[in-house]
Amino acid sequence: MREGRFSDKVVLVTGSTRGIGRAIAVAFAEEGAKVLVNGRQKEAAQAMAEEMRGRGAEALGLGADISDPEAVRGMVEEGLKVYGKIDVLVNNAGISLPPQPAEGVQREGFEKVMAVNLTGAFLCCQAVFPSMRAGGGGSIINVSSQAGLFGEPGLLPYCVSKAALLSVTRCLAYEWSPYGIRVNAVAPGFVAGGMNEPVLKNEALVSTLSSRVPLRRFAKVEEVVEVVLFLASEAASYINGEVLVVDGGMTGYRTPSILQLTSGRGR
Repeated sequence: MREGRFSDKVVLVTGSTRGIGRAIAVAFAEEGAKVLVNGRQKEAAQAMAEEMRGRGAEALGLGADISDPEAVRGMVEEGLKVYGKIDVLVNNAGISLPPQPAEGVQREGFEKVMAVNLTGAFLCCQAVFPSMRAGGGGSIINVSSQAGLFGEPGLLPYCVSKAALLSVTRCLAYEWSPYGIRVNAVAPGFVAGGMNEPVLKNEALVSTLSSRVPLRRFAKVEEVVEVVLFLASEAASYINGEVLVVDGGMTGYRTPSILQLTSGRGR
């Protein structure tokens, strides 16, 4: 690993044992950061951290279900015990239900999505706040979604959770600015990785979904990662309470929805 923009920083990335979160964690490490790797399964988080250390990074694996307040507190306390501070938090962990009509969504599923995507992210923000305040500032990046801006038929719980996360972003940005803590969000559209891995196996569906994007393709994972790194860096020192949309221009460009495409109604 090389000296970089984050060589003096400690970064916690939730949901970083795979997918986009993993790529974010690796990118911070490549820029010199000490990385706190999080996953629901402690073994997976520790394995990821060990892999990063084998490549010359400083990393610590922390297992925690972020929907559990006690687990979140324990995760942050363990990270602080080892590194003494947390400068950057990336709330990346998220889940979704299979596409389905709103009338078919069960309360249990709805609450499960909200518990991780919204409540879990907020709990992590609260947990790192004392350290950031004591250290004179910090940066929090919430990974929301383009679907949280205007909604997406068939993905109601996911959309609601990501929309609410944008409100959390703005509220915390206003409240915590006096402490030097910046809070921003990234709202990706279709990404060629992460939750979309199953979709990528269906070439016809990928082609159809790509037609909804003016750039006519999914985002590369690294294109989302670079936005996260930018928001955490000094280059974004005057950006606060903002949402950077990374969707290739898809916002407002409406064609058949995911629900229509998967049910055949959009053909």
